[in-house]
Amino acid sequence: MKDNYQGEESDIVIASLTRSNKNGNIGFMAAPQRLNVLISRARNGLIIVGNAETFIASKSGRRIWIPFIEQLSKANQLFDGLPVKCEQHPERLAVLKTKDDFDTHCPDGGCSEQW
Repeated sequence: MKDNYQGEESDIVIASLTRSNKNGNIGFMAAPQRLNVLISRARNGLIIVGNAETFIASKSGRRIWIPFIEQLSKANQLFDGLPVKCEQHPERLAVLKTKDDFDTHCPDGGCSEQW
């Protein structure tokens, strides 16, 4: 996330937290204001892609990331993949974990049931 994004909002924000290591080294994302900027810029939806284990293991950032990740988990908002649902059949939910899951669960960008 770039600093120049501060102050701007978007309907949907997709953030890639690319830190992934056994040492819990999350760099500047250990600063509390980084998490604040991350969660305050989306008006309608925030998608975070990253390795939660790295952020939980962070010695310098764990006091902000552990409660945040726990809150996401308690609200059933933490997924081991990309959650998708069909707009015409909202009861059809899937979590896509591999590129092949797109073809299996979302053939031609939709679902396999009749509309």
